[in-house]
Amino acid sequence: MVITTDGLDAMAGVIGNSGTAPGYIAIGSGTTAANIADTTLEKEWDRNGVTSTDLTISKNVTWIGDFSSTEVSGLTFTEFGLLNNAVAGVGNIFNREVVGSIAFEGDRELQVQITYKYV
Repeated sequence: MVITTDGLDAMAGVIGNSGTAPGYIAIGSGTTAANIADTTLEKEWDRNGVTSTDLTISKNVTWIGDFSSTEVSGLTFTEFGLLNNAVAGVGNIFNREVVGSIAFEGDRELQVQITYKYV
């Protein structure tokens, strides 16, 4: 997972009480390797609000986003990211990850979990 430069700036803003915390997870079909200079997903399909945040493990935060079978059916998922705005192409992307192709058909759903761990 690549934490972007915009993401680091946004985290500093949140800590300094002048920024917006991440609250959205986006999925897409981009295949270009993630880079710290990324400012959005390469080919975003959908962006949903985080459905829950888990802080139960010390020095970890996990954001969880759910995508219904209607949202992902017929798509091949290859990238995701954590953002702080509901509108595609707007806000800061905190991280971007590119994964192997996962095709969705029919009644399959998707849950994305993004964990930041302080070490």
